[in-house]
Amino acid sequence: MKIGKWRVLSFVMFVILFGCAPVLVTKDYSQIDPKVERDFLYIVPFDATLVPPDFGDPIFNQFVDILNARRKQTKVGRFVILKEELKEVDPSWLMKQIYISGDIWGYVEQSGCCSTEMKAKSRIYLYEPGRNAPTFEVFVPVEDYYEHDRSDTTFARARLGKKLATDLAEAVIRKLTP
Repeated sequence: MKIGKWRVLSFVMFVILFGCAPVLVTKDYSQIDPKVERDFLYIVPFDATLVPPDFGDPIFNQFVDILNARRKQTKVGRFVILKEELKEVDPSWLMKQIYISGDIWGYVEQSGCCSTEMKAKSRIYLYEPGRNAPTFEVFVPVEDYYEHDRSDTTFARARLGKKLATDLAEAVIRKLTP
């Protein structure tokens, strides 16, 4: 059987481009019923460790905006940002709520002569009422690169952040869609 060199080359390029791509990972121990209507789902601002401020804060804001824009797909009335830090919230009240917390870390920029590769990782946790441990987790690594003569760091960070916020929100929407 003879395989054309273009097919082999196409396969090799596919493996190079997609074989090592970061993968979204979910862990689901939930008993949440997506058919149950909820007035609110609270969201705790993400912890951003060693992440540029112009990267971490917009991701959280975009994440909340995407969830609220698509809330009609779920049975959640509103996704509400919990303004207080968790240590300031009454634990007995929090234990009765469904809420999401998360973090962003591992932000790296590696620049060469002509391009820069960017990477970051994020994880979100969904807590159900009456549970101390998360019942749904989503881990999302993202990476991107840009060529210096075609783009700049500000634009590339915004593009990477939007992808991260979208991937996180998509996982939550899928979980909460009946």
